[in-house]
Amino acid sequence: MSDTQLTRPDEAIALRLIQAIRADAEVRCAPDQVDLVSVTFDVAAAGAEPSALSYKPRVDRKTRTILFTGGSAEGTRGIVMTATAVYRITPQA
Repeated sequence: MSDTQLTRPDEAIALRLIQAIRADAEVRCAPDQVDLVSVTFDVAAAGAEPSALSYKPRVDRKTRTILFTGGSAEGTRGIVMTATAVYRITPQA
């Protein structure tokens, strides 16, 4: 089963959005590890098809130990969801 079969559309969008944000965080912080500390989602519009959206991560600020990041899920009618996230950066041993 796919994530859209197990969840409501807004939950599937949130899942895909945080996956895009985390993938970007891992690339930007490599070879260090990132661990999610907190995440907040804001829904701007309901009823969008998760697979029809584009997911755009962004970095707000990065320190040696913390990454402040986020992103948006956008469709043809604009942004349907935004997220902000904080990751702890753990240096590779």
